[in-house]
Amino acid sequence: MTKRLVAVAGLLLALAGCNRPELADYFPLTPGARRIMRIETRMISGRDTTDTVQIRTVEVVHGEKELPRLGKVWVVESPRDTGRPLYSYFRKHDDGIIQVLPTQDSTPQELLYLSLPLVKGLKWYDTKERREVIEVVARETVAVEAGRFPDCFQVRVSSTGADWTMCQWLAPDIGPVKWENRAAWTGKDGVRRELLRKAELVSYLVPKKAGE
Repeated sequence: MTKRLVAVAGLLLALAGCNRPELADYFPLTPGARRIMRIETRMISGRDTTDTVQIRTVEVVHGEKELPRLGKVWVVESPRDTGRPLYSYFRKHDDGIIQVLPTQDSTPQELLYLSLPLVKGLKWYDTKERREVIEVVARETVAVEAGRFPDCFQVRVSSTGADWTMCQWLAPDIGPVKWENRAAWTGKDGVRRELLRKAELVSYLVPKKAGE
């Protein structure tokens, strides 16, 4: 009887192991990591349409730093054509990625950027005000110029107060390999406008962490 119970317990543990959440890092924040993407943009303004294509560095990870008013955060730079880069700040925990937004007062705003571990069907809101709803809608293979990436999670973000959506595909231990977003609005001049943008990974660098 004892042997049978041990065997059953072992089987249950094995089945539980098969259903464990994916342990891969879908948002690696490694100092020196960088990402180059091909970005296609279409701007529709009334009857006019403008298309542009550019290949550029979209992300450089500078590491974890202690910053005034923000505390200890990961610093990610997004270079821009203006010469003035845009910086994003994150905190990384086992149960989620928090994006930290500087504000004019002493208290920064925190958004739940990713809820972890990622599994298909997972759904959450960015803040308690529920301005954006985020959902993991698929797990699939994505092929882009940088290569073929299996087991990518497709994460969709939708605004609850505006006509705006974004989808990004996150590859294990790589991060974003593809994203698409769409925004539409009517200007004060009464003209309906729509912005469509998609990006695919061209090349990337994710340095190995110390000890790997």
